[in-house]
Amino acid sequence: MSEIYYFVDVESTGPDLKNDRLIQLAFLKVQGDRIETYDDLCYTEIEMNDAVVAVHGITNAMLEEAYWPDETDAFRELERGNVPENYFVSHGNGLDIAMLEHEGLILRMKRIDTDKCARQLLPDAPSYKLQDLVRFYDLEKRAETVAKKIGIESLDAHDALTDSLWHYMIFQLLLERVDGDADALVEMTEKPMLLEKVTFGKHKGKSFQELFEKHPDDLVWIYANMTSDWPDLEYTAAHWLQQKEYFWKKAQKEKELNEKTLF
Repeated sequence: MSEIYYFVDVESTGPDLKNDRLIQLAFLKVQGDRIETYDDLCYTEIEMNDAVVAVHGITNAMLEEAYWPDETDAFRELERGNVPENYFVSHGNGLDIAMLEHEGLILRMKRIDTDKCARQLLPDAPSYKLQDLVRFYDLEKRAETVAKKIGIESLDAHDALTDSLWHYMIFQLLLERVDGDADALVEMTEKPMLLEKVTFGKHKGKSFQELFEKHPDDLVWIYANMTSDWPDLEYTAAHWLQQKEYFWKKAQKEKELNEKTLF
């Protein structure tokens, strides 16, 4: 049997990688020319606020009759396919992987992050948001053709199964850029990437170079406090802080103190 590709998207009770939990698990299972769909809502005891519900449209009332995540068909299929020969593909691996790990599924599959790969292989893209990439590279018609083939009736934004199909479309585009070598995308996902711009907090939108040149102490704080679970951010902050020995030593010392405090 050939390797299996799982194009995965999840919805959760929120964006907190440590405290939020899975409420929807959907994916395409692609093996050769065969495509199967899995899509399950998952029960949770966490009460979601209105802002979170507005994003994905899933309320706690909708989950009352759902199974716990690890009891769903989708979760059990991922467990069966969780071997080193297969591929786990999503757009921004962090949330998807964290939510699955909370339920006891530690990935053994090869990982491909279409967001990270797109940033390196599609430099002309105006945005790396999922839907923006689909529109910019004119992937809608191709997606609609596949959707009809596999029984997806409508493509709705922020629906986990729809997003899984978008992941598949973008993956195919990226695969063309690496001459069909999926393992090249795996390697690209694993290798730390130098981030260009800050995407959070009061410096959102600034380049990391500008942040270092104008507010180096803020970059020190970011390195010491925000990089433990974000390898690309750690790599980027370290790259700039190492330009000046004083700030690099200060950042290392503060990070070490923070880690000692945690443990």
